[in-house]
Amino acid sequence: MELIAKIMGIAVIGAMLAVFLKEKTPQFSMAVSLVTGILIFTLIAARLESVISQVKTMIADVGMEAETVNLVLKICGLGMIAEFFCNLIADAGEVAIAKKAELSAKVVMFLMILPLMGKVVNTVWSLF
Repeated sequence: MELIAKIMGIAVIGAMLAVFLKEKTPQFSMAVSLVTGILIFTLIAARLESVISQVKTMIADVGMEAETVNLVLKICGLGMIAEFFCNLIADAGEVAIAKKAELSAKVVMFLMILPLMGKVVNTVWSLF
């Protein structure tokens, strides 16, 4: 609860500063926006390590391979990071670049998931 209060406080202050500065100095407004976003991301990233550890423990209890779990977590992390930074790029006014970066992240995630898809296909094929 304390973390979300910090994040929301930083977000509101950052948004107010960005709106206030937008009329007079748009460059500083964008800088405030970027710094606010990076600060929020840093707060979240610090907590993700414990979440990943808990997820790995839960999945290990089920009996999944560590390699598979790591791959899934990497893909999820890549998706979250890509979305965050694509939104920052779009907020900076470069929507076209953000869309291309988002597509690139999706292609990379697809390439990363191919080995897992191969395992699933082999498992299903072995059942017949």
